[in-house]
Amino acid sequence: MQVGDLIRFSETGHTGLILEFTSYDGVSILITGDVKFANPTRIGIKFVHRTAEVISNAQRDSQSSSR
Repeated sequence: MQVGDLIRFSETGHTGLILEFTSYDGVSILITGDVKFANPTRIGIKFVHRTAEVISNAQRDSQSSSR
């Protein structure tokens, strides 16, 4: 997982964009759709690895002309 990846949480179906990795093993994620918590939100990296999958890789799926 890296900044810019689009991920999906299997249990809830929510998708989110990874914005940054924190210095304390956390990830800042902007969740798409309506949620009842702070958005963007910070989640532990271990939890993200356990509960989410990358559905669009930022680097691999880039539309940049510099490829």
